[in-house]
Amino acid sequence: MDEPAASRSQKMGLLGATSYIVGNVVGSGIFITPTDILRTSGSMGLSLVVWITAACISTLGSFCYVELGTSIRMSGAFAFMCIGCTINYPATLAVQAQTFSEYLFQGIGIDMDHTSSFWAKKLVGFALMCR
Repeated sequence: MDEPAASRSQKMGLLGATSYIVGNVVGSGIFITPTDILRTSGSMGLSLVVWITAACISTLGSFCYVELGTSIRMSGAFAFMCIGCTINYPATLAVQAQTFSEYLFQGIGIDMDHTSSFWAKKLVGFALMCR
């Protein structure tokens, strides 16, 4: 008996899709942004308002993904691969490398002026991406 081209094991369910979207949206940004948001806003209450606003905007973005996913009936694997290889993967890698270099500098205890620290962290992140 022949199985259809897209068997049950090749489909993404609700849990898998939710995990994928949350992993891409939240990523490592949740670990690097709270300090900057609190420092920039100046108060805990305003930083919570910023987080809630960002969550609402992110939810609207997820609704756009849902609308696109339900309106296009074709497979879309090629478009997924193109977007993943040209936008998603490099952006995710850049954020993770920057986050790692930020925590590396804090862990080692390197203290520099803001401009030198900014460029040193970018250089370490770039070196990590070019391995």
